[in-house]
Amino acid sequence: MRQTTRITWLATGLAVALGLAPAYAQKKDEKAGPPADPKQVLISAIVGATNEAMKGEAGTTVFNADPATRSVAADPATKVEMTLGIDYLKASDNKIYAPFTVTIQPDVIGKGANFGAYIRLAPKGAQPPAAPPVLDEKARKEKEKQDKKNKKKGKEAQDLAGQSVSGVEYPWEDYYDLTATPRGPGGPLTFSRPFSVAAGEYDAYVAVTVKDPAAAAGPLKVAVHKATITVPNYWADTFQISSVFVANKVTPLAEVPTGEAQKLKPYVIGNLEVSPTVDGKFTKADELSVFFIIYGVALGDDKKPDVTIEWQPYKKGPLGEAKFRGVAPQKLNSETLPPGFDVAQGHQLVGSLNVPVEVFEPGDYRLAIKVTDNKTGKSLTHDVAFTVAGS
Repeated sequence: MRQTTRITWLATGLAVALGLAPAYAQKKDEKAGPPADPKQVLISAIVGATNEAMKGEAGTTVFNADPATRSVAADPATKVEMTLGIDYLKASDNKIYAPFTVTIQPDVIGKGANFGAYIRLAPKGAQPPAAPPVLDEKARKEKEKQDKKNKKKGKEAQDLAGQSVSGVEYPWEDYYDLTATPRGPGGPLTFSRPFSVAAGEYDAYVAVTVKDPAAAAGPLKVAVHKATITVPNYWADTFQISSVFVANKVTPLAEVPTGEAQKLKPYVIGNLEVSPTVDGKFTKADELSVFFIIYGVALGDDKKPDVTIEWQPYKKGPLGEAKFRGVAPQKLNSETLPPGFDVAQGHQLVGSLNVPVEVFEPGDYRLAIKVTDNKTGKSLTHDVAFTVAGS
């Protein structure tokens, strides 16, 4: 299951207090304190804008966050296209691992691709804190100490820890300094990161601002995308599949990143680095790779499943769809799985297809996938749309 939202929203609003920003104006009898940390100023602006977005509907809103006046206001004159795509896999400790990809229209909220980015998952319908706490120096050091401990957590590649950013406890929040990648000439900027939470319904927020040292002093433009998401429960004893990953490249890794390194490579699954296609477009030089994990299968006395995966491509045309060649089914059973395969030991039951794109004619396709648990007779279906470009 992949959830993607794409909404552009024009919003208006009154300026509100930016609770986490440090005070800049001082009374005459006060001594000037140390200069504000630019990164903390930026984070405060992002957090303040996200707090405001919690009051609104789903969609993308641009805010002006002014550190000098410690205020945030929606900017109705600026609109930006921003999307959030999320994939889901079973993680550890009853959590779900979710790599996500963000795209944003370039050069609208600022010039360049160096971003400060913030993600927050809040319970569905949650409102912002009435008065976000201001961390004193002692509390700040304690937070940094706890963040370092969090980064050391996790024995598995998909056991992640976020970091405390806002001073308020949320199911997940994290901040990143990153450089987004353009998706082709003139295309949107994109970046990927992961989160890990329990199954359930959440309001997800992604806030982005451009880090431009050459920009004139003044309010920061912060784009905040809000989406309500349902994180599936792969820990339930139910026959189901993970998100279906469609990639143009899958690379085996000798060393699997963990912890903070995993955040930089969120689409590493097991010992494979998946390069997903966001738009489903392939060239003749690519390889069509489809990948997913099967959960909740029935096991025989030998502790082995018996699963068949059928793949059928259909080519779209002016008169409808037509079958395009046949693909051999994939069988996962005691004869094809390794002798030591054991779901109870955490071994993954993987459905995968790898086909050179050159075997397809240019055009639009639908790949019909059917997964059958032969021990129970239950079946699941999923469709993948993709396009093969002409040479």
